[in-house]
Amino acid sequence: MKNILLPLIATLIISAPVTLAAKEGGWSYSGNSAPKDWASLSSDYALCNGKNQSPVNISPNEASNSIKRALKFNYGRLDPLKITNTGKQLQIDVASGAGIKIDGIDFALKHLSFHIPSEHTYDNKHFPMEIQFAHQSKDGQLAYVSLVVATGKSSRTLRKLQQQLPMNAGESKKLAVNALRNFEKKKKVRNYYRYSGSLTSPPCHEGVRWFIMNQPLKISKAHFQQFRQAIKQDNNRPVQALNARIILK
Repeated sequence: MKNILLPLIATLIISAPVTLAAKEGGWSYSGNSAPKDWASLSSDYALCNGKNQSPVNISPNEASNSIKRALKFNYGRLDPLKITNTGKQLQIDVASGAGIKIDGIDFALKHLSFHIPSEHTYDNKHFPMEIQFAHQSKDGQLAYVSLVVATGKSSRTLRKLQQQLPMNAGESKKLAVNALRNFEKKKKVRNYYRYSGSLTSPPCHEGVRWFIMNQPLKISKAHFQQFRQAIKQDNNRPVQALNARIILK
């Protein structure tokens, strides 16, 4: 796969506060509780049939030009607390202190999650993996920064992480304080796509700002297999219809 510059995605709509955490029970990625059935599993999941759902496909030639505000990263220090295998995904919880700022709002980084293959697609093509950085403002608004992962020479961060993965559901491991050092940065980013989306798992709440970074991270085939063995199944929600939404670039 070519080293495509994948732009950055964010939502436009500010909604009422929503929960950051996905519901862990009653749904899955296969069988009778697969994504196509989520909305019928519980009244709490009704929004999974909503009109502003994520992930979506990004078609650069169809996106609309706009004047965008800079997305400011304040990732000066990322202190991981632990990495957990939830049985549905790998999740790294981080200590407070890091975050982003967009639309004049500060969002604190809460956790990172890993999805195989990528949930968002670029010109209808999946990447091997996607890392999602979940953020929440003081009043409960959500913003997700998404970093797709392509095949190549592994980044230092992924090379270290694959050595410490919890391989079984319910297992957690402590990470070194510098485990996410290569993700640390303080800078403004202006080159991104922007659209209004949702959580990609139940309860599928909408009004979430999504950002997808413009430079894929790299991972070797061998190291990718370690993540595959830990996650054990495809844990990506299928691409959702864009409906009346407009993707801005």
